[in-house]
Amino acid sequence: MQLSPAQLDEFKAEGAVAIPDLITADILAGWQAQMRAACTDGVDLDDPGSWPVGRYAPEGGWPELSPNLYEVNNLEAIVEQLGGGAFAPSHPAGQPWAPQVPMTRVILPSAPDIEWVAPVDGHLDGYATGWGGGFMAFFAVLLWDVSSPKGGGTGYWPRSHLANHRYFLEHPEQFDGSYLFTEPVRSGGHRALLDQDRSVGDVVCMTGRAGDAILFHGLMTHVASTNAAGLRQPRVAQFARYSHREMREQAPMVMFPDKDGTPWSPPAEAGDGYAPATGFLPPGHQGRKLTRYDVPQDLWKYWSLD
Repeated sequence: MQLSPAQLDEFKAEGAVAIPDLITADILAGWQAQMRAACTDGVDLDDPGSWPVGRYAPEGGWPELSPNLYEVNNLEAIVEQLGGGAFAPSHPAGQPWAPQVPMTRVILPSAPDIEWVAPVDGHLDGYATGWGGGFMAFFAVLLWDVSSPKGGGTGYWPRSHLANHRYFLEHPEQFDGSYLFTEPVRSGGHRALLDQDRSVGDVVCMTGRAGDAILFHGLMTHVASTNAAGLRQPRVAQFARYSHREMREQAPMVMFPDKDGTPWSPPAEAGDGYAPATGFLPPGHQGRKLTRYDVPQDLWKYWSLD
């Protein structure tokens, strides 16, 4: 499977693009059977009467489904098309590249007396302590139909990848994740970056049929939404995240910048720009010259979309 020129154009302009039938029927049937078998405490994904309220996970969490989402041929082909071999499944910074387990999330309907409200704020992936730059894209893959925008699908703000890119061009020193502790995000959330840009669209909540996916740019503001009261469908999805391989391989040089291997940490009296105990490199540190901290004028500099 390859994305068409029209799909690539939409992805670049909107920051997200739907991919119908990413998962073939045989793989999908196997995953659904494995999900049903993994449920505990009497929960039956085919019986709404057995469902608890809201997010659900069996005792011990969801198992790795077979085949692994990261090893599905259609997905591998699209990732190769997007990155030309430069993208690989995300890992916490400093860990070796090894097989990953996709994140699985199941959101069941809210309590009947709770009114559905559209998400008002979101977040960016890949900016937890020690991750920093290099996060490129992620896929949300539906395992069951989500026919309604109130059905718990991932909420996202179209064109927010462009607004966030513009912000980091103006504040490249915050690209390491320290923007989270800096105004306006510290008090206003991620939405504060979007309110200043009129080109950003209203939040959209993912819908689709089982096996469909949406590809999101790594700078897309997004969030989990609630499953509408009374809606008789589970929202079951897997998520695959991809980073730039070279930038991830630079992680130890950031986490352990001193020659003796001692991790850098800000002083206790650290002021504006970064918070104590986050591990952000101070301004001017040589580690900031690494590619993982680059905020290129061309948002697609490290992609292979052409």
